[in-house]
Amino acid sequence: MALVTALLKKDIKGILNDLKNDTDQEAAIEKYADQLSRAIETYVKSATVIVTGTSVSGGAVTGTGQIQ
Repeated sequence: MALVTALLKKDIKGILNDLKNDTDQEAAIEKYADQLSRAIETYVKSATVIVTGTSVSGGAVTGTGQIQ
């Protein structure tokens, strides 16, 4: 599946909306970093990776998988 940037954008906006009323700046920064890193990880892991190459014997090799 192709990466869907709109979903990452939605997650980031949700994170920012959750934090806009926080009065403890240090806690908000920590929370933001934690939630943003999780959103990015989820975004990257949602991709399907297609690999094409050549085997040792010279034949073509193609594989599809997901980042884990």
